[in-house]
Amino acid sequence: MAPTAPLESETPFGAQPAYVQAFSELYPRLVSYARRYGATFAEDIAQEAFVILMQRVEPVDHPTAFLYGTVRTLALTERRPMKNQNLSLEAVIEPGSNGGAYDSLLNAEVRARMKTLNPTFREALWLFVVEGLSIREIADILGIPEATVKTRIHRAKAQLKEQLNPDTPGGVHVMV
Repeated sequence: MAPTAPLESETPFGAQPAYVQAFSELYPRLVSYARRYGATFAEDIAQEAFVILMQRVEPVDHPTAFLYGTVRTLALTERRPMKNQNLSLEAVIEPGSNGGAYDSLLNAEVRARMKTLNPTFREALWLFVVEGLSIREIADILGIPEATVKTRIHRAKAQLKEQLNPDTPGGVHVMV
């Protein structure tokens, strides 16, 4: 039997080259997202999410949101025995290497304040600001309405602003 050519079938991201590009862009972000949940095998979880996406019979409307949701579920499942341990954003948020001393100090302050946020607010803000996902994608990942996502992001920002400016109610920190 003659060898067959590689299949040029459609993927959730379109043609094969689009899938390869999506994988190369999303994989590191998904690994980071899995680590945020304390996953020990974050790389395996990110790969498994892509496998699950590709094995789906029914197409997915928002493949990026599906991947984030799958990584979240797999990471939480993996760490379920460790559920009483605290998750640290310190392992995920890395200070910018190109900023000056003031930027580093401010980044450290924002990171420290972000840890004190309610986990539901912190997660929505993280996905929006750091991961750069849309409100719709975040809603799909978390399984909540878009209006709830907007509310959580707004409240998280308000809490951060208040924490960074305790003496000036409603005041705005230079970097927030």
